[in-house]
Amino acid sequence: MRQFFTFVFSLLLLGQSALASDQISEKSDEQIIQELFHNSYRFWQLIRHDNGVYKDGFKFNKPTTRGSIANAGMGMVATCVGHKMGWEPEAEKLIEQTLATLSGENPDFNPPRNAKGTFSHFYDINTGEMIGHDFSPIDTDIMLSGAMFARNYFPKNKKIAKYVDELWNSVDQGAYIANPQTGHIFLSQNPDGSPKKNLTKPFNEYMIIASLAMHQAKKKNDPAVKYWNKWYGTTKNIPVAYYGEDRIPVLAPAKVRYTSMFAFLFNNYLCHEFSNSADYQEAMKNAATADWTWFQDQNISGHQDYEWGNGAGAGKTRGYMVDRIFNEGAKKNENPDQIVSPHIVAGFSPVMERSRGDLIAMYRDPKKRAHYELEPGTTVLWRYSLKYPNWKAKAIQGVDYSTMLFGIAAMEENLGLEFFNKHNNYFGK
Repeated sequence: MRQFFTFVFSLLLLGQSALASDQISEKSDEQIIQELFHNSYRFWQLIRHDNGVYKDGFKFNKPTTRGSIANAGMGMVATCVGHKMGWEPEAEKLIEQTLATLSGENPDFNPPRNAKGTFSHFYDINTGEMIGHDFSPIDTDIMLSGAMFARNYFPKNKKIAKYVDELWNSVDQGAYIANPQTGHIFLSQNPDGSPKKNLTKPFNEYMIIASLAMHQAKKKNDPAVKYWNKWYGTTKNIPVAYYGEDRIPVLAPAKVRYTSMFAFLFNNYLCHEFSNSADYQEAMKNAATADWTWFQDQNISGHQDYEWGNGAGAGKTRGYMVDRIFNEGAKKNENPDQIVSPHIVAGFSPVMERSRGDLIAMYRDPKKRAHYELEPGTTVLWRYSLKYPNWKAKAIQGVDYSTMLFGIAAMEENLGLEFFNKHNNYFGK
């Protein structure tokens, strides 16, 4: 009898699986893209706290009270996308609340900042109590970028403009520039605003800091201006690594090591000097091509040509991983779990024609390895491992997942890249 019930239960599961597969096959490509678009916005609604700040991400097994200042910035950009699509009619009020809370106007929330105005990367979403020990320049500037994006999107809202101007003027961008000659930027600060020892240099997402510091500088000979002119002012000044037999040129921090692909995407959606530059757009296309080619070169069993994307987020070997391409013979495997990142594929949509079709193929894949349910009926695509096919991520990190929404929004059938290029022009030059 027990074997009989087991047999019946198995048939029911098979039936449900077949039904789900049939439902997917019945959807048009356009329906799939629009579903992924809307659901990737729903993600931002779900991680937004009642006081306007944003959680670090979405956890599947338990709730989290850890907030992320970077996600506040990405969340404000997302809210503008949601408003433009007609999904968030109260967007202005939501952004006003976020900015008010970050400005210290919520009596129950004390935003953790240091003497230079830099925010803590992580904090408790209920109180603002600092989590960790670092005050983060890049996460602060992602927040500021999102705030200025919202100011541009709602140009008639004086309350938003007031909050944004006050936040902008309260942060000392020049303190983030370590050395204009060597290209170094500080990664973190102490409570008194002094820098910690860790440094980074081009190329990566710290182009956002370089841009904001340059715009805040008041003199032409300011170190931030010198930094910008020597490094990010033109792609010709940035180191290049060459990938594969075709020697695809990829902007990189060194000639023998690449950056994770999210760096190109964060810059593209948040930094006008990147999104508005033909040279940087070409560099972004080269990076996407190298990423796709890298996955083809790995000869991974069962790999499909629509599976690519070296990004950051949840991993199996470690809870959080930053994946990168690497050349044959490299000393270090920079993607040991062979993880596919759909949000990277989406983010490259403005320069990679195949991105749209590859997202659709991942959605239609009968194995559904990229499928995650935020809530019943709300399917999104997220990271999965080719090496460990049974692994599922326990969380979706918001700052990384942002490029899923932005990339689909940037498709010509939706808002197009011009939506971002217009509103990330924070200084109107």
